[in-house]
Amino acid sequence: MLSPHFSPGSRRARRKGFTLLEVLVSLAILSSVLVIAYRVMTDAIAAETRSEHWTAAAYLGEAVLREAASTFPDVGETTGRFSPPDDMYTWVRAVRQAPHSDAVEVRVTVKWSEGGGEESVELAGIAVK
Repeated sequence: MLSPHFSPGSRRARRKGFTLLEVLVSLAILSSVLVIAYRVMTDAIAAETRSEHWTAAAYLGEAVLREAASTFPDVGETTGRFSPPDDMYTWVRAVRQAPHSDAVEVRVTVKWSEGGGEESVELAGIAVK
């Protein structure tokens, strides 16, 4: 006969802590969450860097475009590289005759290398005499 102080459910009630299976499942969940968080942070940092390059290229291209619009350049293509600290960017300015004789179409393409590939931003405008 069983003691009056012992019942089959009381042993479980006195036990403290977690089972090995519970610990392993929680570690698996935690490691999965950490891997996903690491991936999200890495992608966010890469996107931020890419965005900075696109913004810088747009500002640099706008400067070349404004210069061309103010000087009314000759028809043709000109290339160049920006001075440091922006020397990772190169530019191509293509000028074509517009339908009106007192206007030219100006296209500026700014290029740079990033992540093993080449990125570019293109801006266009009209220069008028």
